[in-house]
Amino acid sequence: LVLFALLIGCASTPAPEPGDWAAHRNTVAALEHWGFSGRIAVSSAAGGDTATLRWHQHRDDFTMTLSGPIGLKEATLLREGGHLMLERDGVLRRLTPEDDVLDTEFGWRLPLNYLPWWLRGLPAPGPASPVLENGRLASLQQAGWYIEFASYQSVDNTALPRVIRFERADVSGKILLKNWTLSP
Repeated sequence: LVLFALLIGCASTPAPEPGDWAAHRNTVAALEHWGFSGRIAVSSAAGGDTATLRWHQHRDDFTMTLSGPIGLKEATLLREGGHLMLERDGVLRRLTPEDDVLDTEFGWRLPLNYLPWWLRGLPAPGPASPVLENGRLASLQQAGWYIEFASYQSVDNTALPRVIRFERADVSGKILLKNWTLSP
């Protein structure tokens, strides 16, 4: 609980005024090069973990770096050209399948194929049950997950998530997204 209070207590830039969902969705979906740093807190049957999270997205490829008290100095997941690799303790390994990587390596599971969409406040392609509020995604049910977009912030006049809560039968948590970078 203290961790969640600390995550929420960080300052942020207010989100831009609400607008048209279709225009917002198109603007955010068109972002090809983006990233952020922040924090992640995860609770599962295996226990609870927190880490610093850095994410860099370049079209369909991403780099996700976790560091901190999750039993490691630093681990980096890279998806390049459809291949997933893990760099940990100076060793780079190729991994499959994607959805089991976080569970195998850290004891908790998040859907890596959906994260690039959810982190921007968008539903991933495929069946979804979005709930809109003020022209933005307020919550989403997709692929067995419940995702809540608790707050937004303004990044280059674009509303992007600041706090995301996620939940599934076996795992729940929160991501604090700050220090966004957007590139054309």
